[in-house]
Amino acid sequence: MPGLPARPGLVLLRAEEVTVGGRLHHSTSLSVTSGDRLAVTGPNGAGKSTLLSVLAGRLAPDTGRVHLLGQESPRATHRRARDLYEAHTARLVTAGVLKEGEVVGLGSLGLLTSRDAGKTVAELSTGQQRRLDPALPLAARPHVLLLLLDEPTSHLSIALVDELTEALHSTEAAVVVATHDRQMRRDISGWPQLAPARRRQCEHGRTCPVRI
Repeated sequence: MPGLPARPGLVLLRAEEVTVGGRLHHSTSLSVTSGDRLAVTGPNGAGKSTLLSVLAGRLAPDTGRVHLLGQESPRATHRRARDLYEAHTARLVTAGVLKEGEVVGLGSLGLLTSRDAGKTVAELSTGQQRRLDPALPLAARPHVLLLLLDEPTSHLSIALVDELTEALHSTEAAVVVATHDRQMRRDISGWPQLAPARRRQCEHGRTCPVRI
């Protein structure tokens, strides 16, 4: 993973008392600053994926608000993955965001094989598209980057999972992960934990809040 220097104290994401009817029952509030680590845990149905979708801006909460510095993932197109990436880096150079010598090739990121990079984005599998997702923001060598990873091991090989875990430990980017993978859970067991729970009632019949 390219070097991604943190900016201490910069708030990348803030969620204020968000809920989603039938999916995220608890009023959840959290704040993620540059360099933070957060593991979202809990049983199936607790709302882990729903919470990450809300944090990423893909799902609007029924209550509460989310403030996010985000990067939109590439949508499926009929352009080759390699061409999409190279066009993106060319725009970064033209805009002065990167110098030509700072451009990192798609292949060097280890996310897609040369054969897969030659496919159109629409031809890539779901797992391959998920591997392409972080390539565009990483190409810009951002000072701040928030990675929201929902079950990242579902579409990755064991070797790539190990490499991903190592990269997550070494990067200064903020990382939020939800996973059932036992090995990855052990590897990030020292991270702060957020555990959305199934619906239960606090005193006076109100839904219990979850805060971090």
